[in-house]
Amino acid sequence: MVTLKTCLNRIRDLFNTDIYKCQAGTGTTAAMASNTGLETEDSNTLLDATVVVTDKCVQVTHTIASTIGEGEAYSEQEIQINSGNTSANRIVHTALTKGANDEYIYITNVFFNSV
Repeated sequence: MVTLKTCLNRIRDLFNTDIYKCQAGTGTTAAMASNTGLETEDSNTLLDATVVVTDKCVQVTHTIASTIGEGEAYSEQEIQINSGNTSANRIVHTALTKGANDEYIYITNVFFNSV
């Protein structure tokens, strides 16, 4: 079976409609499909996302302004859906300690494809 582009774009639209906010944290345990959210979230980073929709893709940008989180060692990030009740993803990266003038920008591209 091949999933047609119109169906993939419908799935994309459903995902896009459900995006709530993004959040970062300081957890360091490796990301796994069984994760249900961030390990150690920072509530100050629970922010609206900027979303761009293109053909079979949703790009989600989460910007943490310089006025948020000085001194925190951020190492994980997620996209929340369904009014924040569900995490769509979790990424873990090398911890980066945020300075007073630092702005962090997470960009996640979610592609919908048929294989």
